[in-house]
Amino acid sequence: MATNTTVEVFVHLDHSGYRTKTIKGKKASCTYDAKLAVERLADKLFPDFHKTIERQPCSPVGRLHRKWLIVPGEAIR
Repeated sequence: MATNTTVEVFVHLDHSGYRTKTIKGKKASCTYDAKLAVERLADKLFPDFHKTIERQPCSPVGRLHRKWLIVPGEAIR
């Protein structure tokens, strides 16, 4: 995946925790934090790059903020 590619991620809550939607055949989860699920997905999509995770403005569903953005940065040396 190109490093200038910004990825929009949606997270949902199910019986086992927070799960990201599948992107490029990859998904991630965390039992206690939506942001950590997004960070884990970012590590899978961009393993050799620094990443920024941004929460996007949208209506939270209960206590869950569903929409996130992964912005890849420079390569890790």
